[in-house]
Amino acid sequence: MNKTIIWSVFLGTMLISCRGDRNKGIPVVNLEALHAVPLDHSIDKLAKDTTFIDVTLPPNARIDELSQEELGLLKAAAYRFYQHVRLENNQYRVDLKDPKVLHISEPVIKAYEQAISSTNHFADSMAKTGQVIQLPPVSEEYLKNLLK
Repeated sequence: MNKTIIWSVFLGTMLISCRGDRNKGIPVVNLEALHAVPLDHSIDKLAKDTTFIDVTLPPNARIDELSQEELGLLKAAAYRFYQHVRLENNQYRVDLKDPKVLHISEPVIKAYEQAISSTNHFADSMAKTGQVIQLPPVSEEYLKNLLK
């Protein structure tokens, strides 16, 4: 299966905490969309330092409704969080003993944890129907692309 298709399936399942009309733009916690939307400013320093990230968004916020600043915060938070995610037996595992070391607000961390749980559940449910989908690892290339 094409790597792009696998990433799309993986990241498409990360549509958590967005229960509004899905026809009105792309949900905020869709990491494929976060990855694809370019920024007009650098977030390299923010993503790699210990500045606290707290993103307060309206309920059911969509990517097309966010400012460049909000997108930058979400991408920096994703960069920090997904550095602690690894693929093991076709399941994503968060290897993080103390979430406080990420310097990200608890609601954002919980959203990413729920995204991992949803993705793992999706892979399990597909396997039960005989359609095994190999989830891709979170690569350095993907993490670097979040910084753009």
